[in-house]
Parts: sequence; C-alpha cells; structure tokens
Amino acid sequence: MVNILVPTDFSDLSKVALNFAIKVSNKLDGNITLLHVISIIQPTRASMRLRLEALQEELMSCAKEDMESLLAEVAGSIKSTKDIKTKIVQASSFNTAVKNEAKKLRTGLVIMGTRGANGLRKLVLGSNTTSVIESSSLPVLVVPELAEFKSFKKLVYATDLKHIDEEIEVMLPYYKIFESDVEVFHVVSNTKAVPEAEVRIKEAIAKVDYKKLKANVVVAKDIDKAVEEHVANNKVDLLTTFTHEHSFYDRLFDRSLTRKLAFHSRLPLLAFRQSK
Repeated sequence: MVNILVPTDFSDLSKVALNFAIKVSNKLDGNITLLHVISIIQPTRASMRLRLEALQEELMSCAKEDMESLLAEVAGSIKSTKDIKTKIVQASSFNTAVKNEAKKLRTGLVIMGTRGANGLRKLVLGSNTTSVIESSSLPVLVVPELAEFKSFKKLVYATDLKHIDEEIEVMLPYYKIFESDVEVFHVVSNTKAVPEAEVRIKEAIAKVDYKKLKANVVVAKDIDKAVEEHVANNKVDLLTTFTHEHSFYDRLFDRSLTRKLAFHSRLPLLAFRQSK
C-alpha cells in the first residue's frame, strides 16, 4: 500500500491527474489525498493584513466548494476503492506546501499533470510541476493530458549508468508492484562503446532479485531523439529516470533541468531524485 498525494488547482489537467491517480491507487490498494494550496504573500502593513484575512476566508470557502464539486465529478466517472481524503492549506510557497504535506502524510508518490502536445512534440511542464520534481525527495509521476492508465507492464528506465546500481535499488519496489517488464535503456555515441555499456548494465541487473530487467544499448548522436523514437515505436507504458546534477537526465530533457520531460502526449513519466 502507498500513500499518494495529488496536488490540484481544479483545472481540467488536474482532473486528468486525479483520474490517473485513482486507477494507480486501486491497483496498489493505496490511499489518495487531494491537496489544494492557496498561495498568498503576507503583507507588512496592518491595514492590508485585515483585507487579506477577508480574502483568505473567501478563497478558502471557494476552494472547499471546488473540492466538493471535483470529487462529485470524479465519482461519476470512476470509482475509488477507498475514500479520497482532501486537504486545503494556505502557504507562501506551493512547492514548500507540497513537501510539508507529503512528509506529514508519509507520502510515497506524488502525481501531477502536465500539458500535452500533439504528435511527438516535447512537453513543457508548468512551473509548479517542475519545481516539485526538481526539489522533491519523493518520486513524482507526471501525467500528460491524454494519458490513460491501463497498466505499467512495459517500462523504460533511461540511464547514463553513473548511478545505475543505486537507482535500480530505489525503483525496484515500484517495478515489483506492477510486475513490469523493464528495459534499461542507454545511448552511446559509437559502436565500440556498446559492449562495455551492456556489461555494465548486466552487472547491475545481476545484483537484484528481479528477472524482468533487460539491457538495451543503442548508438545515436542525439540522445533526445533516440529516446523519443524508442518510446514512440515500442508501446511503452511509462518512462522512468532520475534527476541529479550534470546527469543524463539534464542532457536528455533540458540543460536547466526538467523543463522538457516527455516525448509523447500519452506517455507518463516517473521521476526520482538522486540522493546527494
């Protein structure tokens, strides 16, 4: 069982993320907490603080109504095996609020939505999703607007091999839960580098008790394009990777970290953060 935190702003995109989260939760026999953050900067003047208090009360009332409406709408389209908990908090920082609530709730997974793109144009995350992924110590499942959860049968783990042993250990419980077939995917620039990379991946695989891991090393000059084409042509259910400085993740998605996170409008991405 896993506790799942789903931040929402009540938009259509966040509804997609919630529907996806319910299906994942049902599969895991998990618990969902739906979180809405009201962000207000505290003023320094006393007169403004009085006005702010009235505004906060109004925003809280509206948020409660929107939360009830969202739950009613979702209940009409998909059934959750457990009651969905809700929480509305006021905070100066969305990112900090998510981290604090995740810690209180002993969250094991954060699920958030991102705007999709037609065809294979790369997706661009909203600032909230980006900030959570960049700083969260928890895995974040990013759900594009056209994503539909059926299973996580076929996964691709994109890696630069630098931390492959530790990363496989971290991801292993998630792979086992879904009984996923996992392709450890690495890109090299020339054919001479293929044997060494294959050996390195197979050594890492041999260290864990899971038989559904396999190596796939491809030769390509453009890492982005190689991963894009692979996930598009092989009916992948989920792309997984890690965030850490100066990594394959940086080069693959964006030099400034996590601005571009997926290649397909239907492909979710599970992002873990590498411990320093």
